[in-house]
Amino acid sequence: MSFMKKDVNLGLLLLIVAALLMFSGFTVYYQTTFKNVSKSFEIKLKELENVGQELESKRDQLNETSIQLQLRKQKEEDLSKKFTDVRSDRDQLEADKKKLELDLSSTKSQLSAASAELSATKTQLAAQVQLGQELNRQVLNLKSDVASFKSQIDSLKAKVDCLKNNPDATEGSC
Repeated sequence: MSFMKKDVNLGLLLLIVAALLMFSGFTVYYQTTFKNVSKSFEIKLKELENVGQELESKRDQLNETSIQLQLRKQKEEDLSKKFTDVRSDRDQLEADKKKLELDLSSTKSQLSAASAELSATKTQLAAQVQLGQELNRQVLNLKSDVASFKSQIDSLKAKVDCLKNNPDATEGSC
């Protein structure tokens, strides 16, 4: 039995050594695995922090883009309102322009008619002035004729008076 006892102790010793070696091996394996997992965790944590920072950066950019979009929408609404106002002003100005063009053409036609009437009146006036001048000449001629006739009448009256005063006188002396 001593053989068995020796074998059993040796077997137990081998078992304990094997268990210790296995325990040491598993410890080294788990420690290595834990280090790898820990390193992987740290790497993933850093990546996650980087992703978080990128996400925060993208969020800031998105907020800024949203603000710019709101400003653009507001500007677009303002421009749309201004465009509508300018369009209505333009339409009003075009209507006023057409009205003024009609007034202008009416005024031009009135001016043409007045100009034609003025030309006709000038022609009539020139004819009247010419007629007046001719009548003035005739009046002057007639006045000179009247003066001539008055002088003839005066000379004839003088002759008649001479003949009346000198009944026997000869006509040649008077």
